[in-house]
Parts: sequence; structure tokens; C-alpha cells
Amino acid sequence: MKNIRKFLLALFVAVFLVGCTNDWLDINEDPNSPTVPELSQLLSGSEYYMTQALSQGNFIGDGLSSYVHYTVAREIQNYGMGTQANNPFNTWNYLYTYTLQDFDAIINFAEPNGNMIYAGIGKTLKAYVFSIMVDLWGDIPYSEFNVPGLIAPKPDSSKEIYNALIKLLEDAKSDLQNTGAANAIKPGSDDFFYAGDVAKWTRLNNTIKLKLLLQTRKAKADITDWQTKLNALVTENNFIATGQDFQFWFNEKTNPMDMRHPAFVDGYTGQHTFFISPYFYETMKGQTFNTIDNPFAGIDDPRVPYYFYNQLKAGGASENAHEYRNGQFMSIFFASNGTNSAQSNDKSYTKIGIYAAGGKYDDGNGGAVSLTTGTGVAPHKMITFGALKFMLAELALAGETTGNARTLLQEALVASVAHVNTVAAKQTGVPTIATTARDAFVNAVLAKYDAADATGKMKIVMTQKWIANFMNPVDAYTDYRRTGFPVLFDPAKTQDPGYGVNPTVAERSPARVPIMNIASYPRSLYYPTNSETELNKNMTQKTNLSSPFVFWDK
Repeated sequence: MKNIRKFLLALFVAVFLVGCTNDWLDINEDPNSPTVPELSQLLSGSEYYMTQALSQGNFIGDGLSSYVHYTVAREIQNYGMGTQANNPFNTWNYLYTYTLQDFDAIINFAEPNGNMIYAGIGKTLKAYVFSIMVDLWGDIPYSEFNVPGLIAPKPDSSKEIYNALIKLLEDAKSDLQNTGAANAIKPGSDDFFYAGDVAKWTRLNNTIKLKLLLQTRKAKADITDWQTKLNALVTENNFIATGQDFQFWFNEKTNPMDMRHPAFVDGYTGQHTFFISPYFYETMKGQTFNTIDNPFAGIDDPRVPYYFYNQLKAGGASENAHEYRNGQFMSIFFASNGTNSAQSNDKSYTKIGIYAAGGKYDDGNGGAVSLTTGTGVAPHKMITFGALKFMLAELALAGETTGNARTLLQEALVASVAHVNTVAAKQTGVPTIATTARDAFVNAVLAKYDAADATGKMKIVMTQKWIANFMNPVDAYTDYRRTGFPVLFDPAKTQDPGYGVNPTVAERSPARVPIMNIASYPRSLYYPTNSETELNKNMTQKTNLSSPFVFWDK
């Protein structure tokens, strides 16, 4: 049913966007091969498709969140996402079929007419999307992508693609700064991210380039002039600023199409489909039941009631036997071998909260949710200002820059709390995190940082980045493979080794839950079977995901 719903959503969006393009389709001799497209309609459609393909609640987000232990899904227990996990209309197909082809069309039609801002935006977003696809799959078609008549494009090496993408970003920046075309068409409301603001797009371009250089810092020899490029970016210091987050805001509209956050629509209606990871919850609560090496032990994160909503009332009984309960919080374990993980507790399980999906703020009173107990107003975040500060902190800690890692960590934490408040402010009656609570939290984390050794400091930075990136599993997945942080759930490191610990015991709900042996960690994703390896003779399916497939994975 869930796949059918997604198919119908994709079909409706396609029909809706195509319907919006009738004006420019009608002026062409061949409507199947338009020669003078409306750049504004191409841009808005491609930005929307990109967001859908990467966001939580649709496509890759649902499964990948279990890989980084934001959530637990019964269908993907123990890293079980297979070759069929994202078909049909998966992230791969959406990006290749819709988004990237539209970016190419924008570039190809904008450049000859001197519409260089459109060209620069198209190239910047194309570089971003291809970098994400390389991070997920490794070697993919790039140089032979979108070649007319070519039905079996060959994959390029991930190293070659990254070098090409950095060059593409440099070309895009030149386009954005091109002032030669006085009568050029400029984006406005058709640009969902920055409304055509050239200065902001230039900042984003620099930030994406920084991200690619950061992710390759352990493979810098594979990137042409890596150090020179990094030094130039850091010296220029022209990255996204406060309030310039690279994100797409979902809203309350349901007509003519549902524009609420897909994770809200997915999580607040019908059967429970994904569960908040107890490991993630305990890490934010500063607890050690199942995370005895929690780097933030004793620190209760003030973002918790914005991240999670507890349907249970204090002391209230669950509908059926539970597997993991921690006060009002209820969920299931990753890689569970217990008898209660399949129990029906749809009105008792903890839901995703207001911050990541526009759900409900947890005021402690509990209550079952529905599509009327939230708004769905929340952004899908791709690169936030806080994430930039975490990137700069990592570079400083790694000795790649002369920045002050502690100061950058502090700025990242402040920015991350501020981002939560921007979402909270969108709903009536929801309080924001007070400055005193924020400062107490930040100072407690910095105290842990000051007491840690070099490895511990990196662990703190990357674990806080993981928390801040909640429901942006793509970057969390890349960061973990690059750095080894955060340290993921390990049943050998619970208070009852080999078992998951259930803090709130009840009748038929034991204190210990058996956990199966954790499978090898997947270093990349399978190529889609239906859309790629069965149809493209040049794409060979992977057989051992425990081996690195991306050149920066060292």
C-alpha cells in the first residue's frame, strides 16, 4: 500500500508539473523535443523533484535512516536493504530521469542566450546531486549520462566524477558572477531556495565545494590541487551565512497536491512504518542503558521534545507488550531478536516530532496523533549553517586549517539550536528553546570536549553533527564511513552485553531483549535492479557491500 501511495504521488506530481508547462510546450513544433523551454518552470520542477528524491518519507530517506540509526524499520532490520529496496520510482530513477535531465536542459538553454544566473544555478545543483549519488553508490554514469540515443551508459570512477564536479562548481561560480548579459532572464519566485539571489547562490556554491573537499580529505591525492583549492576557499571565507540554509520548506497545502513534509504524512497516518532508534534517543538524553560509552552522558539535550513526540501519557499502559520503553518513550531495537518487536502499538510508539517533519511538539501530556495533530511544516535540510560550522570544526581538528575547532563547535551547536527554533516558530503555541537552556547545554558539551583527547574531540564534533542532521541520513551515512563517528549501536556495549536493555519493564515486557549478530556495515548501496543492472549491460551489480566502493572511503 505504501509503494502504491508513493507511485500515485509521483504520478500526480509529474502530471501537475507537466500541466504547468503547457504554455511553453505549445510554442514548439515538436512538444516531445522542446527547443525554447520556460527556464523558470524547469527550475522550480527540478528543485522540487530533487527534494522529493532525497527527503525522509519518500525514496532513499526511509531506508537509509536505519543505516545511521536515526530510526529502526522492520523491513530493513540489521542493514537489510537489498537491491529491490527503492523500486519503482526510487531516488536513482528520480534523480536521473527528472532532476538531472532538467538541470542539463537549464544549462543548455540558458548559456546560448546569456542567461548565466540560470546556468550557474543549474550547474551548482547538478554538481550537488551527482556528488550525493557518488557518495551513495560509488561509480555511476556521468560522462555518458543524458547522451541522446545512448541506452547503456558506462559508469565513471567515483574519483573522476568528483574531480569533474569540482570543476563544474568552478564553472558555475563564474556563471553566477557573469555580469555581461544586461538583458538576461533572472530567477525569482521560481527558485525555491534563494529566489535568484546571486550572492547567496555564490555562497552555496562555495559551501558545496568545501563539502566535497572535506569529504575527500583522506584521499586528497586523488583530487587535483586539493590543498590549493581548500586554502583559496578558506581565505575567501564566503560560505552560507545565518538564515541562508540550503533547504526546502514543506508547507500546509494539500490542494492541488499535498505539500506537507512527506515524513509527516507517512508517520502520522495509518500503520506505524518507522521507529525512533532507542540508541539515538538515549544519546540525546545523556543515558547509558544501551550506550555505555555515550559521549554526552549526563547531558539532557533541550532539543528532545522537538525531535520526538511521545504518544504515551506518563505512567500510561501501552496497547500491547512492548520491547523498549523509557518513561513515555517507546520503540523497538535495531537487529532485534525479541518476541515483542512485531507487537501492534501504533498509538503508543513515539513519533517523529515537530522539528524534522512538522509533527507535534512534546509537551509531556501524550495523546495519539493523526494528520490533524501537526502541520507538516518543516524543511528538508541539505546543508544548514550549523552543518557548515561542523564541517569547519572537523577541518580544524584534522589540522587542515588554522581555525579554532572549539569555537567552531560552539557556533555549530548554537546554530543547530537556532534552527530548531525556526521550525518551532512556525506553529502556534509552541515554545522555543530558551537562551539559558541552550547555553547550559552548549557549555556542558564543551566541557566534555575540553576533557577529551584528540580522538574524543572528533567523536564529539561528529556525533553532534549527526544529531543536528536528524533526518538528513545521506550526509550522516557519508560522515560515518569517512570518520567512523558516531559509534553506532553495539549490543556488546549495553548494560547487559548481548541484549538490548528495556528501562521500563511491564507485564510481558522483559528487561532484556535478545539482539542478533550485527551484520557487516554496508559501505555503499546496491544499484537499483529493475531500472539499472537488468537493463544496462555496462552496470554490474555489487556482491559485497562491506568493501569500499567510493574512493574517499579510507
